[in-house]
Amino acid sequence: MPIPQSKTWLVDGFCRFTTRMVRKNFTCFAVQTYQDIRSLVPSNHALVVFANHVGWWDPIVAMLLRKKYFPDRILYAPMDAKALEAYGILRQLGFYGLKLDTFAGASDFLKTSREILSDPRSSVWITPEGVFADCRDLERPLMPGLAHLAASSPNTAFVPLAIEYPFWEEPKPMIATRLGEPIFFQAGVSKAECGRKIFESFRTNQKLLAQSVIRRDFSEFEFLIPPKSQRHSGYDTLRAWKAWIQGREFDPSHASVTRHRSKTKQPEP
Repeated sequence: MPIPQSKTWLVDGFCRFTTRMVRKNFTCFAVQTYQDIRSLVPSNHALVVFANHVGWWDPIVAMLLRKKYFPDRILYAPMDAKALEAYGILRQLGFYGLKLDTFAGASDFLKTSREILSDPRSSVWITPEGVFADCRDLERPLMPGLAHLAASSPNTAFVPLAIEYPFWEEPKPMIATRLGEPIFFQAGVSKAECGRKIFESFRTNQKLLAQSVIRRDFSEFEFLIPPKSQRHSGYDTLRAWKAWIQGREFDPSHASVTRHRSKTKQPEP
C-alpha cells in the first residue's frame, strides 16, 4: 500500500469547515492536556495519538486537535477500507484503508504506518478499539496492531486521547477531550510490554477525563470552541425582554436558572 496523500492546505480548509459544524451541533469543545503537551513531544520524533472510538464525530475531533496542538505535524489516520470508499475525499486528507480481518490487511497496515512514521513530521491518529464503543467500557481489549507498531517504532511518541460527548445543562452536548501523558518505547521492547503500557495509559486517561466530566466544572478545561448559550424558544425572547426592562443582563443558559434557584432557595425549618 503506498503512503497516502495528506494535503495540508486541504486539511486546514476542512478544519475551518468542520469548525462551523461543531459550533452548530455542540455547546463547546473542551480540552484537557497533560502539562504542555506539545513541548513533551520531541521534534525529531514522529507522533501516534490513540483515541477511544465513541462516535461519528471522532475524526473531526482528531483533525481539530491536530490543528490546535500539533499544527506542524502531517495528519494521517487509518480507517476501515469499506467506510473509506464512502468518503473518498478523506483520501486527500491523509486517511488510508484498513482490512484488519485478514493477515495481509494487518501486514499492510503495519508496513504503511511504519513508512509514515519514518518521517518525524508525521502524526498518525488511530482508534485501537477497532469498533464504536461506549466511553464507560474500560475493559474492552484493544486490537493488537498498535502494540506491534509501538514495538517497532522507537523514535515515536505515543499520546492517549480520551473523547466524550456529554450533556450538561444545555440542550446540546459538549465535546470533552483529554490528551494524556506521552509514552515512549525503546528499541527491542516486547509487543506484550507495549500492549500493557498502552492499555494502562489509554484507560487511565479516560478515567481522568470522566472524573472531570462528572464534576461539571468548566474551569478544569481550556476551549477550542468556548461555551456560548443560545436562545432556543420564544420563551427565551420573553425572558430577554423582561431582563432588559429590569435593567439586567440576560443569560439564556439553563445553568443561569439553576444558579439563581440555588441562591434564592429558602433554608429548611
